[in-house]
Amino acid sequence: MLKAVTFDLWGTLMLEASQGVRRTRVERLRRIDAVLREAGIFIELDAIDRAYDLVGERLTELWSTLRDTGARTQVVWLLEILQVSEQSRPGWLMNRLVDAYTLPILRDLPLPFEGATDVLSTLDSRGFRMAVICNTGRTPGKVLRMILERLGIGKYLSIQTYSDEIGLRKPHPEIFRRTLAELGIEPHGALHVGDTLESDVAGAQGIGMRAIHLCHPRGADPKPAEGETIFSLPELLKLMGKNNPGEEK
Repeated sequence: MLKAVTFDLWGTLMLEASQGVRRTRVERLRRIDAVLREAGIFIELDAIDRAYDLVGERLTELWSTLRDTGARTQVVWLLEILQVSEQSRPGWLMNRLVDAYTLPILRDLPLPFEGATDVLSTLDSRGFRMAVICNTGRTPGKVLRMILERLGIGKYLSIQTYSDEIGLRKPHPEIFRRTLAELGIEPHGALHVGDTLESDVAGAQGIGMRAIHLCHPRGADPKPAEGETIFSLPELLKLMGKNNPGEEK
């Protein structure tokens, strides 16, 4: 019997605002430049921009191993590429740079996916436990929790698991197992919903969870494949029927 539902975040519960990625990048670079200049470190903005891209390449390589790292390490990589010595990186500067790197997204908040709030509210009213299992990028789990609260949907997600915090990325089975352990639910009692076939669907099925592909034009895998598929979040409620936890399906 189904007792819990876990969700991917990006492309499933929320989407980037229009032009949000571009504006966030520009603001990150501007703030990083400003913090470095305040510390007496003068580097051309173009060089920071190139270093930012090189950090992205390092991340992509790391992610290919299903491992992850946090924003502070990403900032260290950035400074290494810019050849800013360790002696020039006091704690206060690192803290300021991490904020410059991670907080600009709060100026262009992502948007809840259509129907997300109503679906979460309905599942909550039915007594389901819910969680997020998210592969992060430049924005760490600490900031994503802030975003979910501001969007009004964080309150429905009792557990939020982020790859930068545990060092592993979907479809690694451990990120699913840890989430279910915190929920106190066995895999056969949980359903996972996500927009990626490999990370979400195959990852969840790999540990014995039921998995549903949310297929939509802005999703990671916008074409339907074999298996359970929905094309909007409200369809999830129809697919699950009116069962409450503890009721036989």
